[in-house]
Amino acid sequence: MSLSSNTVELIKVPGGINAESMIAALRGRGIPVSTRGEALGSIYGLTLDGLGEISIRVPEEFLEEAKSILAAGEHGDLLLGDGEPTDEESSDK
Repeated sequence: MSLSSNTVELIKVPGGINAESMIAALRGRGIPVSTRGEALGSIYGLTLDGLGEISIRVPEEFLEEAKSILAAGEHGDLLLGDGEPTDEESSDK
């Protein structure tokens, strides 16, 4: 699925390295993602006072689902892989 011009900001994070896991989680669940940020921060690796800040954007129709995925990640409820817990994960709970 290609990104339409009708994308909305999901979240802003300081620096691209902080955005990578979020982008991977969203794309892994079929949500198209784009990013916006100013070039100076990415070139020099600066994340001071908004410099280097990355805006993660998704198509408007995916916004609520994307928010749910990020919330699950914050609470430790986001499973990687096929979505089924392994025997080891099940026994930990």
